[in-house]
Amino acid sequence: MRLLLILLIGLFTALPALAQTSEDETKIRAVIADWYKYVGEPVADPPWGLMAPGGVDAGPGFAEIPRQPPEYRSAAAYDGPRINNELAAKAMQFAYDIDTLKIDPRFAKVWVWERGYFYAWAAQKTYENAASTLFVLEKHDDGRWLILLHDANSQGIPPNKITDPLPDLRALYYSRCGSACDPEADAKKAKEF
Repeated sequence: MRLLLILLIGLFTALPALAQTSEDETKIRAVIADWYKYVGEPVADPPWGLMAPGGVDAGPGFAEIPRQPPEYRSAAAYDGPRINNELAAKAMQFAYDIDTLKIDPRFAKVWVWERGYFYAWAAQKTYENAASTLFVLEKHDDGRWLILLHDANSQGIPPNKITDPLPDLRALYYSRCGSACDPEADAKKAKEF
């Protein structure tokens, strides 16, 4: 898998840079937006329709309870949901930035910076997780751009990428938490520490 990634990156660095067309760039940005629309759902909706034949998804992906014959499974496990491990689905609030977009006549390389914002009720603060994601897209004869490779890697956030100020997600957290949470009691406990 990593060898394929190295070969694809080598291919892009060896190819001469050609002028980007705004039509291709618009199509590529639309594919990336569609990807995040699909993977941003809490219940996994795999975006396989955006993948090229033989495409590789090396991101966090989806965990699904394996389908087994009835005599080897529990009914609860068989009907269990897919688990979506993508940052876009796990975060309370999600954003992404396209850092680099290189296009040649047949392939495109896109580096995306993903930002996921969460709320820590015990500290009464919003915090941020991030991922650096590489998309390699292939242009088909019909003009469609499809994803050949998706590789997302979580990492520490460099100083120039830190979101400052962070969004205040307190109201959103407590609106989702409902009557099970007590915002005033949580704020009081946070001040005690």
